Amino acid sequence: MALYAQTTGTLTTNSASFTPLKGLSITLPEGVGITAIIILNIPFPYAQGTDTPGGSFGVTVNGVMSGVVAGFTYNEQTPQSYGRVPTTLVVGIPLGNTAQTIQAVWSSVRGSTVIIDTPASLTAIMS
Repeated sequence: MALYAQTTGTLTTNSASFTPLKGLSITLPEGVGITAIIILNIPFPYAQGTDTPGGSFGVTVNGVMSGVVAGFTYNEQTPQSYGRVPTTLVVGIPLGNTAQTIQAVWSSVRGSTVIIDTPASLTAIMS
């Protein structure tokens, strides 16, 4: 079984704290003894700023942040151009006695503005 959610339109954040990524939430069913593989795919994000800009991405499980995160920063303090930096996060989430809500989250790095203007996706694969 697989579950899938996808963003639409342009999304931006300049939050230093992890905030929900609009449209990227799925609910895992109960299922003791099964691990769901969660894939957060952000194919073409970029960040703008003047202090080595970048972005961080993760997931929460029932509102609790997973310890596994992904992210990017540019090599230059003030990039001459803001190239796209594909970012993918893969994490295993054990299913439990009750359904669990998986929410993709993101934050900016060093006050930059992170921009997603192509569809991003959150997928759960269970067997």
